[in-house]
Amino acid sequence: MKAIQVIDYGGPEVAKIQTIASPSRSANEVLVRVVASSINPVDIKHMTPNTIQKISQFPAVLGWDVTGVVIEADQDSEFKPGDRVIAMHPQGSWQQIVAIEENELVKLPDAIDFVSGASIPLAAVTALQAIRKLQLEPSETLLVTGATGSVGGYAIQIAKQEGIPVAGLVRNNSQKEIVKQWSVDNVYTSDEKLPAFDAVFDTAGILDRTDIIAPEGKLTTISDDAISSEVEEHASFAEHNYVRTSQEDLQYIIDLILEGQLQTRIAENYTLNDVQPALKHANQSGNNGKVVITF
Repeated sequence: MKAIQVIDYGGPEVAKIQTIASPSRSANEVLVRVVASSINPVDIKHMTPNTIQKISQFPAVLGWDVTGVVIEADQDSEFKPGDRVIAMHPQGSWQQIVAIEENELVKLPDAIDFVSGASIPLAAVTALQAIRKLQLEPSETLLVTGATGSVGGYAIQIAKQEGIPVAGLVRNNSQKEIVKQWSVDNVYTSDEKLPAFDAVFDTAGILDRTDIIAPEGKLTTISDDAISSEVEEHASFAEHNYVRTSQEDLQYIIDLILEGQLQTRIAENYTLNDVQPALKHANQSGNNGKVVITF
């Protein structure tokens, strides 16, 4: 089978299409033919030298998001050959066939196409878990930084769906229109004066501003950067959020999309053979949606 393997640290040029052996599955695993995956910032960080994200051994197959079709499963499994499925499968999705733990998989409804589905798992589950970590009351306000990014965009929409008063922070005025489509209460740019919020979900590495957090407010971040001591002293808690695989959370997200409560966004869809242009595209700023690779 074909796989995208990263052969060393570097830019898009280190991602190569290689022929490797197809995986075999163990009990409680499901063999899935991958139709689509996406490129996430964590994949770019893993490829880039001198970041906190490291690759333990080369060559390596990256990728977290999977949509595809079941090839094989246990006889008593709820998944059968031919089922359309979706999963968050940490590090190892950029290949034509994957073996995935059954408890990571969710059935992908016909109403969600494979490409759109590939934009969902990591970004949406990360957003959901971070918002839940903040444990907000309905009267508490939330600011999402990096609101036009994939995680930020899902976070804005999930907060709106749960009745949380939410605002977005973006880099410039042109990005405001993207966020306003979700009926956000307020959208700010980095150079504007912001009020203080009861909670901040940071997706952009803005970890040194106490002015945007109410006294004893809360902050959670998905940035790898350190939270400043001033913010830690100012807030009631300020913590990094690390996503975990959750069949239940992914199913919740899929249900919201079917109900029309969440929108997926695709910046561009590339084929497997165009992985290097895809990585170059994903690494540029200002993308309105995910870069997806079809296999």
